Amino acid sequence: MSWEETIAAIATPIGTGGIGIIRVSGDRAMEVAEALFHPLGKQPTKEQESHSVRYGKIIDPKTGELLDEGLLLYMKAPHTFTGEDVVEFQCHGGMYLLRKVLQTILTQGVRLAEPGEFTKRAFLHGRIDLSQAESIMDMISAQTNRSLQAASRRLEGRLGSKIQEYRKRILDILVLLEVEIDYPEYEIEESQQLNIQKELESLQKELSDLYRTADTGRMLNEGIRVALVGRPNMGKSTLLNTLLGENRAIVTDIPGTTRDTLEEGMNLDGIPLRLVDTAGIRESQDPVEAIGVERALEAARQSDLVLFLLEGSAEATKEDQEILQALQDKPCIIVRTKLDQSAPKEAFGDTKQTVMISARTGEGIDELKERICQMVWGGKVDPSDGVYLANARQQQAVYQALSSIQNAQNAQELGTDLISMDLQNAYDELGELTGNRVRDDLVDEIFSRFCLGK
Repeated sequence: MSWEETIAAIATPIGTGGIGIIRVSGDRAMEVAEALFHPLGKQPTKEQESHSVRYGKIIDPKTGELLDEGLLLYMKAPHTFTGEDVVEFQCHGGMYLLRKVLQTILTQGVRLAEPGEFTKRAFLHGRIDLSQAESIMDMISAQTNRSLQAASRRLEGRLGSKIQEYRKRILDILVLLEVEIDYPEYEIEESQQLNIQKELESLQKELSDLYRTADTGRMLNEGIRVALVGRPNMGKSTLLNTLLGENRAIVTDIPGTTRDTLEEGMNLDGIPLRLVDTAGIRESQDPVEAIGVERALEAARQSDLVLFLLEGSAEATKEDQEILQALQDKPCIIVRTKLDQSAPKEAFGDTKQTVMISARTGEGIDELKERICQMVWGGKVDPSDGVYLANARQQQAVYQALSSIQNAQNAQELGTDLISMDLQNAYDELGELTGNRVRDDLVDEIFSRFCLGK
């Protein structure tokens, strides 16, 4: 469909609310407003000033039926989100009412917007780059304040600015190389060659650091899966309830009460966590419990962090050792539980990764939360500056650019032409991230993930 057409969509969530908004964007936006909106006062709709709001009646131009009374917001291009003329009808928030107003708008030669098309038009008009567009959906889906702040920093264009800086540095090297290719009589001086080598080394390091921030983006956008694992009756469900602050899991003194995995979300210091309570791991002849044990092991294998629970007074058994051995590649915190009932034992393995708690009294819970935060953020970038990779597409673009930079370094003895080709590839790959150079089908795919009306 042509992006030059005028489009409209309901911009507020489905459901009944106090206010509902219908957004219209395109050259004919004000024509639509003139046809439907009848302001109170003598000034006609077409003379409404840009970035102003007026109160009036919304009337079907064909039947004269009063649809609603509400507000009209008008914003004239190019100083709008989409870069086009935009009007917003702010109505009462019933879905039937909003759909009826929208249907009336669509009879004025306007088509229904595709998912994400308003943001797509902002990108096509150069209002935002592709990384900023993706940050908008991250803001909408943010689960914690830290996630929201990080996404808002990227919406400011901080990641895009950093990428443009890298592209400018690559372009500066390409200019020198192209001079030597086109005019072989002007050889690059030795000092310039050393500067190129140093710049390539610097770019490789900085892009490598940026590539490693992808874990940060995944954690903020998707959350951290934390599996509570251990033998039966070690207090896993009690700990889950304590961390959540509510009685979500059934707790009894009977071993094997939990038969399946139970997953719940929580916010820990701005980190979205997905806590997974699992069945106690032991050999069982009960087929239902055996399935639960297998699911517990699978949940642990798929987790980002394991809390391995042992009773404070219990000796570490051979079975405990076997469970930990099976999960040796996973970051793990050993949690000694039930301190209110018995004296703690020294944990096996790395005692620095051991926390003593009582889920019933709350003793040690704050220390456990702090240890989880340390495990999550330890050695990782602080996302507050907004310069991190937020998804697999961005990570892949930086990976390809980094590979091309490395190839350019390896080709320094093979001739200027090969180095130039590799650097051009790196330049183009970084352009994929911001949208300076991107395929139409990729743009369509990205914006198809957006909600309708955004």
